[in-house]
Amino acid sequence: MTPVHHPQSARAHASGNTTAMSATATDLLLARARRLLGRWRGDTRGVAAVEFAMIVPIMAVMFIGAVELSQVITVDRRVSQTASDTADLVARAENQISQAEISDIMRAGSYILAPYSAAPLKITVRNVTSSPTDANQAKQSWSCTFNGTGNSLSCACSNTAYTLPAGLVSTNDSVVISQTTYDYKPLVFDYFMKKGGGASAAGTYTLSETIHLKPRGQAATLLQADGTPCPSPTFP
Repeated sequence: MTPVHHPQSARAHASGNTTAMSATATDLLLARARRLLGRWRGDTRGVAAVEFAMIVPIMAVMFIGAVELSQVITVDRRVSQTASDTADLVARAENQISQAEISDIMRAGSYILAPYSAAPLKITVRNVTSSPTDANQAKQSWSCTFNGTGNSLSCACSNTAYTLPAGLVSTNDSVVISQTTYDYKPLVFDYFMKKGGGASAAGTYTLSETIHLKPRGQAATLLQADGTPCPSPTFP
């Protein structure tokens, strides 16, 4: 007998074969993906390089920060030492002190900052005397300012009111005040200092110190350029 072909049965059989082949291909792809994923999970090559790349920026910031912090602490301590030493040397003077002596003291104070530049340094030394009847009233008799930028000194006699901390002096008493400021500029963090709080100018931060010292004996009177002493403060 001649076999009878049924077209619909043939198409169904072919469709079944195609579906089976597709399922097999999908299984093969999934199996290959699992193997690749397993190999990727177990492959440790390059892990150290990735970890190093992630840690380097943090380590760099920490290192630079440590250098900046140590330097600013060093400069700040030297600024304090400069204020203390200049006040101490002026307080040791007896009766009278010349502008040349003040200039030498200021210059010696600026050397304390070495090897850091003394150009941003500014030192002001003044003598303040209290009233013979009221310790809360005080006046500045003279002041001298040293500017590190031009390595110059300017002095002036004065008879102006000056506010002292409470309890610092008694009646008819004197005190030498040294005020030192230094415009510190960071080595690397200049950009951040411009935006940070406390920046006194673009890229700088002002370090300052004020020292009050009693004269060792009688308060020294500043001699003017012509050799005449500054007049004593007058009180009503």
